[in-house]
Amino acid sequence: MIDLYKLHWSHYVEKVRWALDFKRLPWRGIDIAAFTKKEMRGFDCAQTVPLIHDTGTGVAISDSSPIIRYLEETYPERPLFPADPSERERVWQWMLRLDSTLGLYARRLGYTQVIMECPQTLAELFLPNFFGGLFARRGWRALASPVVGMMLTLRFRFHHNRQDRIYEQLEALLIPLVRRLERDDFLVGGQFTAADLTLASLLRPLRIVPHFSHAPSLQSLFVWQEQLFRTQGRDVTFPYEDAIRAQRQRSGSMRSRVSWMQAPDDRQAAPVERESLQVASNDQQPVSAWTVLRGLPAYLKLRWFSGVKKMPYMPAAYLGISRSRVLHRA
Repeated sequence: MIDLYKLHWSHYVEKVRWALDFKRLPWRGIDIAAFTKKEMRGFDCAQTVPLIHDTGTGVAISDSSPIIRYLEETYPERPLFPADPSERERVWQWMLRLDSTLGLYARRLGYTQVIMECPQTLAELFLPNFFGGLFARRGWRALASPVVGMMLTLRFRFHHNRQDRIYEQLEALLIPLVRRLERDDFLVGGQFTAADLTLASLLRPLRIVPHFSHAPSLQSLFVWQEQLFRTQGRDVTFPYEDAIRAQRQRSGSMRSRVSWMQAPDDRQAAPVERESLQVASNDQQPVSAWTVLRGLPAYLKLRWFSGVKKMPYMPAAYLGISRSRVLHRA
């Protein structure tokens, strides 16, 4: 049995769940308290989510890509890496690059979108069991969610999205991926690998960011993702996706147009493959109870004056594609 310590909505956790299911390994999920992580304190590895404890080998390991490589080396049946050593290394480099870019950018913009449009969802995600579920109840959610939003804003620099050019960097990263996957079914070789699993998982938060999910130039990428979800038996939507879609249907609008982005001609596509990496990078900043109130102005600015303008709500085009067109690629 493998114990998976998780935040159930995390796209990095979904990577590991997917790998465990693909390899048909027995596992159980253990939800953790997001801000204390007290459930993981007994392990001697880094206290980051996701973390697995393999009760069969006694190994505890954290960080999604090292976890998947451990699973591959320990349980080689139903491989997620090619047999060829050079292709195995290419898959590994794809995983680290996507962890260090797409995963971080998508997390920032996904949470930003929730704060702008459906902030009460934050309490349901982060505080479902605090004080017997008190902060997940109506009314209390409205009090707790801004506090969670302030902490997240400081931890992940949401208030610096414009300064850090996150929208531009992400767009420059995705365009070459679209071209690659319009030419080839998979990122490496002719089969589904951990690189494809990583891309499809880490792309998930962008399904609620209309600047990307509704962009005509990116529709084929989301179609590719949707096809993998369905052929591999993954959840097509997560609860936060359903919550923000319901909010948009009620209001008839969505925050979509990024008013301050530079013109497309001023940007250049980022190279997809770069120098070899040894580990994935992270972008978390330290936050304490004493500093969280510094996030209030940043949170309020993000909530109401982010420069991401409202537009009439409409579903993304890729969602309207007939399910009969799902390709059996895996």
